[in-house]
Amino acid sequence: MEQGRRHSKQTLKFSAQRLDNMTPELLAKSMWVSTGMAMIFSLPPLGLFIGLYEAEMHIGVAAGIGFGVHFATLAFSRRIAAGLSKLFD
Repeated sequence: MEQGRRHSKQTLKFSAQRLDNMTPELLAKSMWVSTGMAMIFSLPPLGLFIGLYEAEMHIGVAAGIGFGVHFATLAFSRRIAAGLSKLFD
């Protein structure tokens, strides 16, 4: 191993991997990570939107806050994916 390089575990790289190199464990892990990310990116903004709209707030303001939270969580998608990947190891 070269100096300065660290040994890392296999990461999820779908574009560079061939299907014959995919193990069932990697497929199951990627499914759970994808499902977790979808829930993290969609459920909190949706809950905020519905909660604010039901609290008699204007629909445009509620939608703006919901979309803002959605895109703010998207900004941290790499960290969220890395955390979920470690969780499912």
